[in-house]
Amino acid sequence: IGLWDRYGGSMPSGWTRFVFDQFEFDYEVVYPPELDAGDLNARFDVLVFPDGAIPAGEGGGGFRGGGMADAMLERLPEELRDRVGSVSLDTTVPAIIEFIENGGTVVAIGGSSRLGIHAGLPIADYMVDERGEPYSSEEYYTPGSVHDVAVQHGSPVTHGLGDRVNILHSHSPVFRVEEGAESVRVLARYDSPNPLVSGWAWGQEKLDGGASMLEADIGSGKLFLFGPKITFRGQSHGTFPLLFNGIYYGSARRDAVF
Repeated sequence: IGLWDRYGGSMPSGWTRFVFDQFEFDYEVVYPPELDAGDLNARFDVLVFPDGAIPAGEGGGGFRGGGMADAMLERLPEELRDRVGSVSLDTTVPAIIEFIENGGTVVAIGGSSRLGIHAGLPIADYMVDERGEPYSSEEYYTPGSVHDVAVQHGSPVTHGLGDRVNILHSHSPVFRVEEGAESVRVLARYDSPNPLVSGWAWGQEKLDGGASMLEADIGSGKLFLFGPKITFRGQSHGTFPLLFNGIYYGSARRDAVF
């Protein structure tokens, strides 16, 4: 298991590391320059990208070179310099997609689940108006709150969950799946105009019908897209099984005999 992080530390990655430690998973922290180097299948079976790892558009966090960034880089101890960088759409994302195509598994959580759109899957942002523009904050605004979604069983990833599950939704991606898309399966969906369980949500009715979690086949590998923050601060135990099942199911040998 490779767990994304960045120089200086990512809070969502740190909490995911805490969850892995508590449940005794063996994992390795991996930084953007290592992802950019490619040949990821030789090192990993599964890559996990917590919220904040994958940029929504061009750019990303971390040093990008030039000016003050170069000066700061020179002051870093040499053993830390290979951690500096950011996930990019032109270099890192193609390396991740190649990893999946060659049989790897990727688990993308929160905002990082937009990786599915970058990968060219037949999906789109559900939270847009009739013009295709994102809703304004006056029309829709949902900070950290607990929502109820319907689980759509049929995949081992949902094993252990009931027919419904509470999720931590905080500006989380919600997807529209193109009709007839055979490579993408919905794992959980909003099926009510009133999904709010705790907290507050403005315009929550706009979530109704949107897909919250997806499973996709890309080449010989698997991509799991979890819009909610399923490991939020090490507290959302009800959705931990989605991460654990994704790791075990996605990396299982297809030719295994039981």
